[in-house]
Amino acid sequence: MKEIPAADKTLATIGAVLWSIQVIPQIVKSYRTKSTEGLSPALMFIWACATIFQGSYLVSMRSSIPLQIQPQAFGGLGVVSWGQCLYYGKKYTLRRTLACVGTFYAVFVGFEVGSVYALWAGERRGITWPMQMYGWITSALLVLGLLPQYWEIWRHREVLGISIAFMLVDIGGGVFSGVSLFFRAHFDSTAFVQYFLVVVLDGVVVLLACVLNPLAKRRRAREAALADAENSAGVEDSGSPEVESMARALDRSDSYPRTVTLTAQPHDGKSDDESLLEREERVEYGGNGGRGDRAVSATDT
Repeated sequence: MKEIPAADKTLATIGAVLWSIQVIPQIVKSYRTKSTEGLSPALMFIWACATIFQGSYLVSMRSSIPLQIQPQAFGGLGVVSWGQCLYYGKKYTLRRTLACVGTFYAVFVGFEVGSVYALWAGERRGITWPMQMYGWITSALLVLGLLPQYWEIWRHREVLGISIAFMLVDIGGGVFSGVSLFFRAHFDSTAFVQYFLVVVLDGVVVLLACVLNPLAKRRRAREAALADAENSAGVEDSGSPEVESMARALDRSDSYPRTVTLTAQPHDGKSDDESLLEREERVEYGGNGGRGDRAVSATDT
């Protein structure tokens, strides 16, 4: 295709803007729900790591300014989303979360700056394979990053926690950035593979959401209806005449305590050997019968 710098710059700029803000919907979703359940922390961490290599590659290749800025913005926001996974999901304290995020930012900046100057130094000596290696590392990390997210989808049987808007914006960024490559004098096959993988892998997530989420919604509705039916059946059984009659019988049987008292007193004028043993049994009847007390005594000589 003929080189058209204006088309290349326009499409690349649109793609870079979309990729720069793509994580914002995910950050907003996690903040509003105060939960990252279903969102894999490994996804955001690995993708943030991928942007270190991607940023080093694009800067060393002297790509358009929008494309050079995009990995920095995406990586920075990706680390924020990863921090939310630590805070909401892993229950890290705020101080520990900020320490993890700050450490990642320090490594991010130091590694990328050092890599760019190292790649340029190799280029001046005619060594260009490290640049290509950085590009392929980026592609590999983009693929590996989504594997933990696929596991979360399989575990929950639905796309839970991850923002679909995040995925759609990411797909849009990949489409515009990939198309822009066709309007350059030299087609960058490594970058095209990266963009193509993003579109395909994110598209799988969106497709799974369209298929699995309605099924999960109907499954939860059936489970709720079954639970309501079981609860209703339990209430009806507890109010049946047979159950109430048995409960009353148990109450009556438990409401008749019995106490037995034995007392021995000697008669006046008799010796202890000829003492009279008096046994008195007192049975107390209470409860629903309304009967009084009955005393029974027996005398043995």
